[in-house]
Amino acid sequence: MPVNPPDRLQLLDAVLGTLESDPQAASGVAAYEARIAISLLRILRRELEAGDALLAGERARLTTLVGQDGDASALNARLCELIRRRQIDIADERLLSHLRTTVLAKLAIDNPRYSAYRRATERAGAAGG
Repeated sequence: MPVNPPDRLQLLDAVLGTLESDPQAASGVAAYEARIAISLLRILRRELEAGDALLAGERARLTTLVGQDGDASALNARLCELIRRRQIDIADERLLSHLRTTVLAKLAIDNPRYSAYRRATERAGAAGG
């Protein structure tokens, strides 16, 4: 629940709308910097929208994989240790599924227009139904 209306996403949308409203207003370096700012704000918006769910899913998968609880950072460190010690095989389907899911979720936030991301999600959609 927002502290006061408008909420964070509405504020971001207002800033994005302002920056995107007149692409011809700036030129040269200012136009380039405006495009960078727009890109960063879009990433921030996607992270605010999906970041908590991404972290919760990653943490849940890691907890299952490593057999203990903790925060995502500690669980990732533990997973790396288990792989280094060969206690989890790098070909383990659970590991590969976790890595695939985590990478795709992070790419969805970073830039869902990446061609490799689109191909992977289209392939997953075709396989799933």
